[in-house]
Amino acid sequence: MEIMKSNPMAKTTLPRKKEEEKKLQYYTKDELQHFFECLNDFGNYKQLAFFKALAFTGCRKSEILSLQWEDIDLFNKTVSIGKTLAIDENLDIIIQTPKTSSSVREISLDDETVKILSRWRNIQREKYFKMGFNTTSDKQFVFTNERNELYYPQIANDWLKYLIKKYQLPKITPHNFRHTHASLLLQASIPVKEVSERLGHKDIKITLEIYSHVMPEEAEKTANKFANFVGF
Repeated sequence: MEIMKSNPMAKTTLPRKKEEEKKLQYYTKDELQHFFECLNDFGNYKQLAFFKALAFTGCRKSEILSLQWEDIDLFNKTVSIGKTLAIDENLDIIIQTPKTSSSVREISLDDETVKILSRWRNIQREKYFKMGFNTTSDKQFVFTNERNELYYPQIANDWLKYLIKKYQLPKITPHNFRHTHASLLLQASIPVKEVSERLGHKDIKITLEIYSHVMPEEAEKTANKFANFVGF
């Protein structure tokens, strides 16, 4: 209103907001191994297959829950990611295409994951046949409930929370298995570009921004790696 010739508030110094960097949560190699030892002890093969696929592909839980058997090539040891599970405005489960084209990808599978998925398919066929469902079609979804219906995404969190409480495991979320996968790949000296493509990141910058501070112990080895490489 220009009643005052100057604004005293213009001379104030605002305190700078301190940005707190959140530590990325992930399992170490030993913690991941112990997690699967607990899963084996728990004895639920469906959950074992789910978390094996989650932790050893780096996929999102919604990508794993939307998988059909036609997406998994057990012979060539690959899984094709081209859709994702979501909840619409009516709280109904829907299958939709990923938000970005980079999320559409083919991921290689290790021998043990292929073995577990193959056994789960046989168990699924036998178990669900007894419940009145024919799950032999390639269109059959890999992970379904007792009514052979798709799970809500929250189921992965529920399964994990129960396991963490039962076996007193370090707290982690289903998405943190994605971080676990990436961090262990980088520790195994897999090129960042390959890690980025496996995760379905739009470009390598995203991968670097997320995981550049994941492994300080690896950074400490850099000087020795260089010296060993040049040989003096």
